[in-house]
Amino acid sequence: MKLKQVLATTAAAAIFSVGCAVSAWAFPSVFPTGTTIYNPSKAYNSYVLVPQDDKLYNSRDAKHRDMRAKKGTKSIKSSGTASGSVSNMATSVKLIDMNGNVMHTWSVKPTPNRRDVLLKNGHLLSINSKSSTVEERDWDSNLVWEYKCEYKPHHYVTRLDNGNTLILCEGPVPAHRLKEVKNVTVPWWGTIRRKGVKLVGDSIIEVTPDKKIVWRWNAGDDPDMDVNTFSPENVIPDWTHGNTASVIPPNHWYDEGDKRFKPGNIIYNPRNHDKFVIIDKDTKRIVYTYTHNYKGGMSHVHEVEMIPKNCPGAGNILFFDNGLFPRNRDRVGQSLEIEINPVTKNFVWKYESCGYSNMRFFSKTKSSQTKLPNGNVLVSSDNTGRIFQVVPDMNHPEGGEIVWEYVNVSDVSRARPIPYDYCEQFKNFPKPQELPVIPPDNPDFHVTPTAI
Repeated sequence: MKLKQVLATTAAAAIFSVGCAVSAWAFPSVFPTGTTIYNPSKAYNSYVLVPQDDKLYNSRDAKHRDMRAKKGTKSIKSSGTASGSVSNMATSVKLIDMNGNVMHTWSVKPTPNRRDVLLKNGHLLSINSKSSTVEERDWDSNLVWEYKCEYKPHHYVTRLDNGNTLILCEGPVPAHRLKEVKNVTVPWWGTIRRKGVKLVGDSIIEVTPDKKIVWRWNAGDDPDMDVNTFSPENVIPDWTHGNTASVIPPNHWYDEGDKRFKPGNIIYNPRNHDKFVIIDKDTKRIVYTYTHNYKGGMSHVHEVEMIPKNCPGAGNILFFDNGLFPRNRDRVGQSLEIEINPVTKNFVWKYESCGYSNMRFFSKTKSSQTKLPNGNVLVSSDNTGRIFQVVPDMNHPEGGEIVWEYVNVSDVSRARPIPYDYCEQFKNFPKPQELPVIPPDNPDFHVTPTAI
C-alpha cells in the first residue's frame, strides 16, 4: 500500500474512533450515577444547574431499567437518578444540591446543544435552535418572553446588566467575501473544494426587552476573519461555528490602562478557527487574538470566559480545550482545562488526565467551566455527563484534587454552580445537608449477581 493511502487510512480510523460514542471505547459500561465524590470542607458548596438530554438516557438504558423493574429494584432519587420509569422522563433542566438531590426542575422544549441561564428572578433563559427562538420561562416553566431570531440562535445567550439579551446566531457571509474563498489542501484530507460554497458564519446581536436589535456584529463583515480558515473535520459550509460570546467583566487589566479588556467587550470563540478573539463593543473591531501550541494546539475549544473580580485569578481567562482535532497525536482523545494570563498569554494553570493518550478526561464537543469564589474550578465534561470540582494545584500530576463529582444519567449541556442565596425562591428549600461522599476503592467495588 502506498504511503499516501496508509496515511489516509490511519487518519480515517482516528477520526472514526474519536467520533464514536463512549460505549465504543475501552471504558467500563457499568458505573454509578449521582454524587460519587464529595468533600464538603474543600468544595465550594452550592446548587448546580444541570441541563440534560433525557432522551439519550431513555433509549440507551430502557432495557436495563425494565429488568430492574421486574425484580422490584428502584433507583435512589437522592442520588440524582431517575425513578426507573421511561414515562416519567422528559427533556428538562434540573437544579441539584451537592448530594445530587433534585431541588427543582424546569420543563423545556427538546433542542440540541442546550444553553440555559438561570436569572436572579428564578426565570430560565434558553436557546431553542429548532424554533430559532430565545425563550424565558418563569419558575413554573411558563413562557414569559420569546424572541424569534432572523437567523438560527445557537450555543450562547446571556442577559446583560442593562436588561438586554446578547445572542449568538448564525450569520450570512456577504457575496464579496465568498469571492475570496479558495480550495485548500490540508494534511490527511487532501484538497478540499470550498470555492463556490455558500458559507455559514456567526452574528452576535443585542436585543432589548421589546425585541429591538440595538447592536450587531457579523463575522462575515469583519476583514480580520479569514474566510479560508476553517476546520476540515466539519462540513464545508460550517465556517466559524462560534460557541462563545461572553462579556468581559470589570477587571484590573482595564483599570491599569489596557483598553482591549474594556468591560462590555465580547470574547468570541470561532471554534473551527482554533482561536478566540475579543471584539471591541464600540468599534466592532477585533482587538485581541489568542491561540496556543501545547500538545497539538487549541482544538475546538469551548466556553472562553474572563474570571470576575470576586474570584481568585480575577482577570485571567479560562477555557475548555476539547481536543477533538489536535494538529498532532500528542493528545488524541484528551481534553484540557486551561487558565491563562491574557496579557502574557502564558498558562497559569491547566487540568489534564495523566498518561499517554489518556481518555479519562475527554468531551469531544460542548462543555464548560466556572471559577468559584474559593478558587476551585467546576468543570462540566458534557459528553460524558460528568461534572466535577477541582482544587487547582500546579504541583498535582493532573492539576488538582477532585473534591466533588457528579455523574448524570445522560449527557449534560454546560452545567453551572448556583449560590445558595442566588434566588428568592431558594428560601423555600430545606437547608442543604452537605453529606460527605467517599467512593469505594475500585478494585473492591463489585456488582452482586442476581437471579432473573
